[in-house]
Amino acid sequence: MKYGVKRQSNFEFLRLLSMLFIVFYHLIMWFVKDNPTYDSLRALWIPLHVGVVCFVLISGYFRIKTSLRGFVLLIAISFFYSLPNIIYGILNSQNTYDIVHSFMFISRSEYWFVKTYLGLYLIAPLLNLFLDNSSKKGQLYLVFVLSLLSVYCGNFARDPMYFEGKNVFNFMLIYLIGHILKVYSYRWKSFNWYKLSASFIIINLILVVSFLFTRERWIGGILWRLSFPYNSPILILNAVLLFMIFGCLEFRSLTVNRLAEGCFAIYLIHSSTPLVNLIERPLISTVFQLTEGALSSFILLLFLLSIIIVFSCIIINWCFYPLWKAINCMGEKFQKKVRVYNGDPGGILPFDKDV
Repeated sequence: MKYGVKRQSNFEFLRLLSMLFIVFYHLIMWFVKDNPTYDSLRALWIPLHVGVVCFVLISGYFRIKTSLRGFVLLIAISFFYSLPNIIYGILNSQNTYDIVHSFMFISRSEYWFVKTYLGLYLIAPLLNLFLDNSSKKGQLYLVFVLSLLSVYCGNFARDPMYFEGKNVFNFMLIYLIGHILKVYSYRWKSFNWYKLSASFIIINLILVVSFLFTRERWIGGILWRLSFPYNSPILILNAVLLFMIFGCLEFRSLTVNRLAEGCFAIYLIHSSTPLVNLIERPLISTVFQLTEGALSSFILLLFLLSIIIVFSCIIINWCFYPLWKAINCMGEKFQKKVRVYNGDPGGILPFDKDV
């Protein structure tokens, strides 16, 4: 979403891969919900669930540079790609109350990631201020406190307030872990890339196979709780391992960087309710019928469909690139006016940096 900003291609490629994981996970999830007899496919959700965590780790590694311009662009893109949901909600509304809810494209939307990340985006200046002025012990203490709230209370104790990790507290924890990875990058970047990759593959094979054999027993429930929710310790460690694998790869590619600009749009477009109900779910059923129930072929074709969806969403977003560029310029002008109005032409307000 950071148009025109130079980025490290290895992490941009990780963002693309993470988004592919998210799309692939959603396709399998929608299929399982429509066909409960294929519940065993939930085993594949475990390795694919690292996508969201990797996104937040990248944010913590490079630090979110909150700006009024960036905030305007974030809201504009969210609103634009939420229009199908808004229209769909209005057409299917039962009363005025439902119509009003349809326009609440952030607070009342199904895009939980948008509102949670928006909270992280707004609190990032305070987090960054803390990280710049605290000792390593202070930072580790905050990680411990957030782990207590998110991992222990939310995952182990299943507190409804922190359950599943779809909240700002968990995103703050992952953000801080990303920062710690940056601080100690001089150590883990010397790790053997092949061993890291082999470890990731082996660990996830073990997780998938273990869940397949234990999903109907109590131990399967425990394994699921420890490795699937966004605040589960195994999932976070799994995402950290994948992050280090790509962190050890350093390369530059304008193509990868350009493709990765559409990651946020991919998330918003592919999970749009009208698109899911009218196009994606029927496509999934068609693919399943074509494979005549052969799961291996079905999964392979579903993965290819995920790739097609990802690139289709990127192309759609490219079509609106001039619009995002114009909104970005408008946001920058608005930001400058706010600074001058507040007597802050030098930019020392919380919204003072580029996205």
